Amino acid sequence: MFQYQISCKNPASQYLQIQVKIPVSFPGKVKLQLPIWRAGRYFPSNYAQFVRNFSVHFEGEEFIPFYKGNKSLWVIEVEKSGNYEVQYEFFAGTMDAGSSWVDDQQVYINLVNCCMEISGTRPYSYDFKFKLPYPIQVCTLPEKREQTYFANNFQEVADSTILASKEITHWKFKIGDYRFHCWLQGEIHFEKEDFLNSLKKVATSQLKDFGVFPEPEYHFIFQLLPYQHYHGVEHRRGTVITYGPAEKLKHNKHLMELLGVSSHELYHAWNVCRIRPKELLPYDFSTENYTTFGWILEGITSYMGDLFLLKSGVISIKEYSKKLQNTIQRVSEDFGWRNSNILESSFDTWVDGYHVSAPDRKQNIYANGALIALGIDLMLLANGSSLTEVMQKAWVRYGKNNRGYHDFSFWNLISQELTNQEENDFYSTYIAGNQSIIPYLKDKLPTLGLHLEEKTDGDFLRNSLGLIVKDSKIKKIHPDSFAYQVLMLGDEIKSTNPDGSLEIYRLNGSVNHVKIENSKMEFFPTYHIQVSKDTPLREAWLN
Repeated sequence: MFQYQISCKNPASQYLQIQVKIPVSFPGKVKLQLPIWRAGRYFPSNYAQFVRNFSVHFEGEEFIPFYKGNKSLWVIEVEKSGNYEVQYEFFAGTMDAGSSWVDDQQVYINLVNCCMEISGTRPYSYDFKFKLPYPIQVCTLPEKREQTYFANNFQEVADSTILASKEITHWKFKIGDYRFHCWLQGEIHFEKEDFLNSLKKVATSQLKDFGVFPEPEYHFIFQLLPYQHYHGVEHRRGTVITYGPAEKLKHNKHLMELLGVSSHELYHAWNVCRIRPKELLPYDFSTENYTTFGWILEGITSYMGDLFLLKSGVISIKEYSKKLQNTIQRVSEDFGWRNSNILESSFDTWVDGYHVSAPDRKQNIYANGALIALGIDLMLLANGSSLTEVMQKAWVRYGKNNRGYHDFSFWNLISQELTNQEENDFYSTYIAGNQSIIPYLKDKLPTLGLHLEEKTDGDFLRNSLGLIVKDSKIKKIHPDSFAYQVLMLGDEIKSTNPDGSLEIYRLNGSVNHVKIENSKMEFFPTYHIQVSKDTPLREAWLN
């Protein structure tokens, strides 16, 4: 077996000391590949930037030379059989739900960041021992014996988290024979019973719709931070969620945010951790894993995560409509759909990740994907089915059997539930095409008793000129406005006049007086959802 030992001699340095023993039976090239990315974030993270002092020894004494095969690959040319030991240090200085962090209170490690996949020798399982300054509170690897953990392969290693801490809060609940744990690192500003009851309702509702939970035991690991943070990452046996400032969680609005990301990550236990495209099964952490299915991986999960807050009774229909309204508002202010469909946008997460590198270049697979998922659900509901039923079938056909879906096989699960040409038009228009999903939702949402309304409130800059301004600086320009021809992002508005003339300070130091031509159009409306009485389709939707 490959034997890892991870220690932390000086927490203040935030460096981990890592040793791995590699048994070798025959000469050749032994390769140690550090992941360049992690599951749940389809963008290079290049963890090799945090590695230093890499060395190799034979039988604990003789120094063995090595070389870099690429930025994240170390190669040892082995001339004789025996036991080789690799040592290196890893800087654990990034706090988020997918990274690693060390301080005077905890050692928190996502093993995908710092552990290397070993090839070029016989395939072995991985054993782990930890010598850490604080007690191990939770490790999502199975425990082989006291303080020794194991993984059958590197896929299991890369899916695992360990948290050692001076002090942690542990809550738990059961649903049938399934055990759920909540590990809370940091200050708690909310009531235990209220939170657990709500989380249990969400988990029960999701489990009911799928019929089975994929694991006998699941861990919610919460990092409750004193500064602004909001992040979650899925794993087969648990999730890590960061939220801050923790003090805000005393307010129900923010506690609902925490429950919302918890619902999202829990849904990933089925969708993504098991229901996955063939391009990602198994993950290849040595290179980019391109897929066009980000709208399924994150879009459907985002939609379902919020929907299960409603289906479980944790939030009301009015509270749900407010969340949906906010998503629609966000999507309405970006025009990436004109330039990149959701398939292309999914593929291109590997180019610029989840930040905006260029305005209106591509869609957000979370927000735009969630609205597309809602549109699909509305279409299915009108035909006597639902997206919930489709995901149940995806679980049985793909997730349960560890099979990856491909090409149109996932879409076929949807089209089989429909009785007309509508599904082909929907796919070509909103998934493979470059049309906004919002008009479709405006037309179909009334079947759920939800009415999407557009309003303008006379904001001169926003509605008349097509500018979104913050702190006097232009953050967004509507591409159909005249302002798009004469103004730039980052321009600072010094003064405005009712006739549309502006005094602009530009980053290059120039001061410009610009006259914006009048337009019959109104730009950047504000969206509101009005909730009317219940409908038969709403009852089916929430059943």
